Amino acid sequence: MNGLVDIGGTKCLVSVTGDGGLPGPPLVRPTPTSGDPGDFLARMLDEVRDGAQLAAVAVSTPGPFDRGRRRLLNPPGLSKAWHGLDLPATLGERFGCPVFAENDANCAALAEARFGAGRGFRTVVYYTVSTGIGAGVVRDGNLVIARHDTEAGHQVLWPAHLGGPSCHCGGHGCLEALASGNAIRRRFGKPAEELDDPSAWAEVGRWLGLAVVNTVALLDCDVVVFGGGVINAWERFDQELRRTVRESLFLQPLPEIREAELGVDRNAWGALTLVPGV
Repeated sequence: MNGLVDIGGTKCLVSVTGDGGLPGPPLVRPTPTSGDPGDFLARMLDEVRDGAQLAAVAVSTPGPFDRGRRRLLNPPGLSKAWHGLDLPATLGERFGCPVFAENDANCAALAEARFGAGRGFRTVVYYTVSTGIGAGVVRDGNLVIARHDTEAGHQVLWPAHLGGPSCHCGGHGCLEALASGNAIRRRFGKPAEELDDPSAWAEVGRWLGLAVVNTVALLDCDVVVFGGGVINAWERFDQELRRTVRESLFLQPLPEIREAELGVDRNAWGALTLVPGV
């Protein structure tokens, strides 16, 4: 039995593998803003493991994440109690087992590549479009890891000298400043779930389409999968996204563009693939 943990900005999800080695029903709790987060996660795992011994714990973490030491750094949206959280110390020592961890966008990419919309494709790029925007790349079933984590949300599409809006990273015109949940609220005055302006959604689709164009030009991927909260409005902008790709990308054949298939426990499924032998 393996323990699975997904640390999110508003909620944490844990589960354990059941018959067949796949994740069982998840337990979800609001992410605490005070107290000891390591103890909080351990108590959640205790609840779902019901006394059984864990062979390993696999964790999906928000970024930025120190992969070498398996520590959270200073993830935005989480209280300072989470900053520097040492996952091997808090969970590995508690349960006497190894701990494997990866950032949430990469976990989601692994999940969709193996179990979801990216099945059967050699090179899969997964974009999460939620409060912010992140991405992960999977080739031949393995994460593509560079010197830093993929920061696809900070590709510049509207430069400062042309009037691009400011981004929290300090730059201007980043994809995240144009098409994320926060950007939609700021630019159009409503959260994504309340926005019904077709022209606004067309703009979101164009920016995401340009991101696909850049991604394919750099990685020559087979499929681009979109997930995250903003993708709940997929039907409002996917046609404009696809039109932008068709009109802007010279490489043929065009990549598949798909909506994510897995549900709220997507990151936990991806974390499971980090465990050797799974």
